Amino acid sequence: MQKFLPSPLLGVITFLLVAFNTVFWVAFFIPVILLKFIVFAPQFRHRCSRVLTAFASQWVKCNSVILQIMQNSEWDIEGPADLNPHASYLVISNHRSWADIVVLQHIFRDKIPFLKFFLKKELIWVPFMGLAWWALDFPFMKRYSRRFLEKHPEL
Repeated sequence: MQKFLPSPLLGVITFLLVAFNTVFWVAFFIPVILLKFIVFAPQFRHRCSRVLTAFASQWVKCNSVILQIMQNSEWDIEGPADLNPHASYLVISNHRSWADIVVLQHIFRDKIPFLKFFLKKELIWVPFMGLAWWALDFPFMKRYSRRFLEKHPEL
């Protein structure tokens, strides 16, 4: 695909496809999110989380396919081959840009459980995504200034 399209056009098309994919999966998310928000039974909420995680995994798979078709990136990945999708892992990344999240989701897709990231609490207000992150039980954290922490070391 990338051989006959100019790079800027390819970027715009890729962005639009990922945006469409996101809107598509949000349509599935919203009813389950509403149920999870309304019903407080722990078992029911856990089932909602599992359904939402399955939807999110499909969203990541579709994004990976879009990027493979549109960008044709080459991946040179080294790491253990015996990862278990039913085990728990702590993935540590030196977060440099938005791309590292996409890369981590791509390389660990179906190899480990769905990745969850620590997010700044302000990100809960990002349209659609903030609600999805909340419903997927992503941990939100509050950042404090050095001065505030010096005054409140218990935090």
